[in-house]
Amino acid sequence: MHKTILSTLIATQIIAASPVMASGSGDKYQDAQVGLTYQVWKPTTTANIKLTSFKLLTCGTAKEPWLAAIYGKNKPQIQIIETDATVQCSNPGLGVQVATATINGVKAKIVAFCDPANAKQWKNCNTANIGKYGGYAMWNTKPTKNLKATSIEVLTNGLTYSQLLITSRGLHLL
Repeated sequence: MHKTILSTLIATQIIAASPVMASGSGDKYQDAQVGLTYQVWKPTTTANIKLTSFKLLTCGTAKEPWLAAIYGKNKPQIQIIETDATVQCSNPGLGVQVATATINGVKAKIVAFCDPANAKQWKNCNTANIGKYGGYAMWNTKPTKNLKATSIEVLTNGLTYSQLLITSRGLHLL
């Protein structure tokens, strides 16, 4: 039930938000980088799951849009959320931090979506639960000379902890 709420929450945010358009090269990630002052990161691997939605969404007045890319329609699914690291535009949901990992040179928080209403599950939540209930990796990149730092969330539903790390570590700066 918890992952259904999360998927519904993110899908609702994506549908309700106003898309911001960018144009140019035909590469959605490259086009998104145009005009943004924070870094855009593109996946090199998505566990063979196809891109089903890619949008730049408004994040309140006077804030840059945030990037929301969804791979897959149901399970398995990957959602990649990117925004200026100084702005909170989305909420990945309630879960248990089950690990930390180094992703592209920075420390990332790894969270599993264990059910807080199930005391035993919540207490014993671990990386294996990412494959059962979903989870995410979340980190901030370091700024570059020309671009601000980015807050990145890679959310999964139906992938293992290992697959989450492979996808997250496969993101590269444009």
